[in-house]
Amino acid sequence: MSHAPLSEVRPGSVGDWASRNFRAVLVIEKYGIDFHDEASLSLEEACSRRGLDPAPVLAELEAAARPRSQPGGGFEQASLRELIAHILSWHHEYLKLELPRLRARLDRMASRHGERDGHLLERLHAAFCELQADIDEHLHKEEMILFPFIEKYESAAGRGLPVPPPPFGTVSNPIRVMEAEHSRVHELLARMREITRGYVPGSYACANYIAVFHSLEELEADLKEHIRVENDILHRRAEAFERRLFG
Repeated sequence: MSHAPLSEVRPGSVGDWASRNFRAVLVIEKYGIDFHDEASLSLEEACSRRGLDPAPVLAELEAAARPRSQPGGGFEQASLRELIAHILSWHHEYLKLELPRLRARLDRMASRHGERDGHLLERLHAAFCELQADIDEHLHKEEMILFPFIEKYESAAGRGLPVPPPPFGTVSNPIRVMEAEHSRVHELLARMREITRGYVPGSYACANYIAVFHSLEELEADLKEHIRVENDILHRRAEAFERRLFG
């Protein structure tokens, strides 16, 4: 079945809302609206077909379509535990929700647009799957090894208790591994940007296609900020803390 390309969809329509990002797509699907076949309808028309009040649907769409903004600074003054809590709640939880959703959307895109964009989507799918696998393993290492040890360091020192040396010699050793993996993430993000021509879809792209590209670009921005906070703030402060403890 063919669907209206974004260039033919008017502002404020179902297709326009669906193209904002993947969270907006989820809201539309929640209310049973078909953003492919009803892309050209206004939101009010689509809601009227289902006996829905458009006001709460619009409110949810406006919230979902709002760009994911990064929290303000001040991390240099936060404790290491507070900084880790921010990374876990803001970045790790986002990745655990968004990566599987995007994977499912990419699978659907390959089946819907394979004839026109098969080579591009095949390469993008492969790069994304590699990124997802790397990130899943990376988050597990941070949450099970590095983060608990940094918190243990800070907690013991704050209570005046003896701090045993880490089993891995120095905190710099796992940090070095994490930062090498961060570099690999940057490489995969650059590959995905190159494959998608800077996340610029063709004029034929439907709302779902556009939404996936927008969400991938948002993912890229979040990962870059995530890595910056860990590399430049958490890791450097953890190493400095260890030096103060052990000289």
